Amino acid sequence: MKIEDIIDDIVLLVLSDHEPLKELGIEQNKLFAKVIGYDENGVWIENPDFRIPDPSKKSKKAYRSVTASILIPWGYLSSIVHFPNVEGFDFPNPFDSKIGFDLDN
Repeated sequence: MKIEDIIDDIVLLVLSDHEPLKELGIEQNKLFAKVIGYDENGVWIENPDFRIPDPSKKSKKAYRSVTASILIPWGYLSSIVHFPNVEGFDFPNPFDSKIGFDLDN
């Protein structure tokens, strides 16, 4: 198995000392996410429902959802669990279900 094999798949990321990642909506130490890449800094995951301020609205509480790429630095990763050939985890459509994030705060 090589890390290239997990690109575009849903994996389980097991995190350690993830307190700083809470600012990105990552509340638990286990996270299912679609991997979209990796580099020397860590693993890039996709969040199809990341909330950002909407400057076109007058209210400061107005937000809109966008697709975001989020870097999980290697230092926060304890383990990555891959599910090859499992329906819904191997090359799934990330828009078919909500995976990984709950940003209803």
